Amino acid sequence: MDPWEFAAVKQQVMGESFPSSGADLDGMAMDFDAYLWHSPLITEVSVRRTGDTNNLVAATCWTVPGSSTAEIAAELERIWLQDLSYRHFEVHMITADERAVRLDAATQIAPDDFYVTAAIVAEVARPTTGGATR
Repeated sequence: MDPWEFAAVKQQVMGESFPSSGADLDGMAMDFDAYLWHSPLITEVSVRRTGDTNNLVAATCWTVPGSSTAEIAAELERIWLQDLSYRHFEVHMITADERAVRLDAATQIAPDDFYVTAAIVAEVARPTTGGATR
């Protein structure tokens, strides 16, 4: 999905319903934290609520050294689709460069019910060269 198509679909959902808040949004932030920590490719996680309806939950994580951007992208997508997104509706987009993989997403719990927007940024760890030189 290209960025313009993603933005249009996300804006449509946001325009037709209302943002998650309170305990529901707290629960989603806790889920982000828990499920990202369970990944064998992730070593650190930081999750926060932003107060911005365009990106209600922001997660930053750091990957294990040696993970490729393709592996990280697949893992973020798996976590989003399997564990975090609501079953009624979801849309997501992944972008990557040599330093990070980013998943931007929106999900809605039910028709005419609340939505959650989110971003997960996984900072790519560089392999360590290890050992002291003599």
